[in-house]
Amino acid sequence: MAVDAETKKAYNNQIADQKKSISEIDKDLAAYKRAMAQNKKLKPFFHIGMTSRLIDQANLYMDMNDLSEQMMSMKNSGYLDNSKKLLGRIFTELEAVVTGEDDEPLEFNRERLNAIKPFNPRQRLNLYKHITKLIRRLIDSYGPNTKWKWSFPDYWGKAAVILKNFTDYREIQAVRDPREEFYYDRQELLTTVKDALMNASNEFRDKFELSTKQNSDLLRAIRLLEVLRRICSLTGDDELMKKSKAGIEAYRARIESEEDKDNKKKKK
Repeated sequence: MAVDAETKKAYNNQIADQKKSISEIDKDLAAYKRAMAQNKKLKPFFHIGMTSRLIDQANLYMDMNDLSEQMMSMKNSGYLDNSKKLLGRIFTELEAVVTGEDDEPLEFNRERLNAIKPFNPRQRLNLYKHITKLIRRLIDSYGPNTKWKWSFPDYWGKAAVILKNFTDYREIQAVRDPREEFYYDRQELLTTVKDALMNASNEFRDKFELSTKQNSDLLRAIRLLEVLRRICSLTGDDELMKKSKAGIEAYRARIESEEDKDNKKKKK
């Protein structure tokens, strides 16, 4: 349905504030980059600061899409795609702080964790919550029939691994007194990491089952469960460790089954 000029004008007037805020954030991001060049020691915190502003910017683009749907009954795919690109930048900024590696020992980034100690467990947890809220909002905004549907498991996987790498397991093991500052935040952080890894693994399993049938997706699901199993082993979560082990074995068996089918087809 065509949108009349008056409605378009009203819409453009309505989103003027969001556009202005987006431009202001661009200036903030440029300032962070300049600061990085001048102070290497604080570089991880500048990356985290940029992440916060990128989240704000992505939400502003989705706000403009929401207004487009409300006022003109149409999605603005350009604004949604901008939010999607910003989400990619968010992961890049955070990977610069703690890396996005998912197949390393839990203590592999000790030096990086020590460098960001002032960024406390509550702040780390809140940052993750803002990121997952952004992912869910983007998924809802695109809708169930979007061409990007099966790219979302990658976002859940990246978010889970980054949170895993932001978590100081040595500190969690050492701080046993509930009276200690951030004790409950650390416990929530640990629970959230476990849930995030399991859920992300399930996302890749669903991607395999419902879309791609590519073994690479099951292998990704396995790697996430292997990380979860290592965390459970360290923290004494035997029940979840057994569950993750069962998932790994089931997915490996499925991969072998699929490979056997492929080999039989080739022999015919």
